[in-house]
Amino acid sequence: MSRVSKVIVTVVIIFVWILITGLLTAANGGNGRLGIIGFILAFGVIAAIRSVWKKEKNNHDDNDHQQLDKTI
Repeated sequence: MSRVSKVIVTVVIIFVWILITGLLTAANGGNGRLGIIGFILAFGVIAAIRSVWKKEKNNHDDNDHQQLDKTI
């Protein structure tokens, strides 16, 4: 994934988080307390952003030329 697409996905994640938080706050009477649901949403946003920006591990070695012992 290119850096530009990662930034766009990150902005969309934050926008959706703000939208959901706003809707929950309005449904809660506007007092600004979300409790455990807000806590879970915040950790979900952090996990989503970390998964977008996580570097891929390159475990594929092209130098795997080990000779196998095929003797009986």
